[in-house]
Amino acid sequence: MEKTVHFIMYHYVRDLKNSEYPTIKGLDKELFEKQLAYLLEHYTPVRMDEILAAYQKNDFSDIPENGFVLTFDDGYIDHYEVVYPILKKVGVQGVFFPNTMAWKENKLLTVNRIHFILAAVELKGSLAMKQLVADCFEEMDFYRNQGVTLLSNEELYQNLAVANRWDPGEVIFVKRLLQNALPEEIRTEIAKHLFQKYVGCEESTFAEKLYMNFSQMKEMKKNGMFFGIHGYDHYWLAKLPKEQMEKDIDMALEAMDEIIDKECFVMNYPYGNYSEEVISYVKQKGCGLGVSVEVRGAQLGVDNRFALPRWDCNDVYPKGEKV
Repeated sequence: MEKTVHFIMYHYVRDLKNSEYPTIKGLDKELFEKQLAYLLEHYTPVRMDEILAAYQKNDFSDIPENGFVLTFDDGYIDHYEVVYPILKKVGVQGVFFPNTMAWKENKLLTVNRIHFILAAVELKGSLAMKQLVADCFEEMDFYRNQGVTLLSNEELYQNLAVANRWDPGEVIFVKRLLQNALPEEIRTEIAKHLFQKYVGCEESTFAEKLYMNFSQMKEMKKNGMFFGIHGYDHYWLAKLPKEQMEKDIDMALEAMDEIIDKECFVMNYPYGNYSEEVISYVKQKGCGLGVSVEVRGAQLGVDNRFALPRWDCNDVYPKGEKV
């Protein structure tokens, strides 16, 4: 018999108003505690180990009705300093998906360069956002003058600047442009230039403060937390050539070997981006479960176990009304 479990996705969880970047797209610590109290009152926490065991038996009868699982993407220091003590105190398991390159090489991921560029720009107001878009155009003009073939700035903006429920079009333009619309070497260099201009911090120093380290992860694992795979370099996996996609997943599995079960690991696709080829490969490597960013409750035994949907934390009461 199928069961519905509410997987909930978090990223930054911190004391936002007292942080250096209060406009970062995260959840305030106080609000996280209120959400957790609400969930514990109305729902039942479920351990990832229990869900994996249920799939192995193909029997979901032991999974409680109205179950919930808290998932945390990208391996931020917030998860160790803020989230972990709260979950440990109330006896709830968190499921954490760090990006491996960030902690292993102490490198700032481009996805986080983008987050903090935008957070710094938002502090300066709407004119700064227009300047950021203009800076992106200027950077692309530079590469065109070097002989790189790109769509025109106007075409790229029209194609990418499509607002969603979280961000206006110009923000989405910057995100999509630097996430995957440009060739990797170009978008990485542009993101580095813009990070230096708008954030102005040495990247390795910033990375050291932003991400958990492996010793912290091992401590969390020892005390009941669960860890899965979120890729090595936070790529859109389905957009990579097959060999590069496989290498990225292999490197993440190797680096996380001490704190995951490689015979039955959980995969979290960066940006929720996957394909049948990606799923086929993680299954081949021993994946027992995968989570996506489709927004709804997951029906165990009905939904594709390798792409289970998750609610966003902004959907959870008292921030939202869907959970």
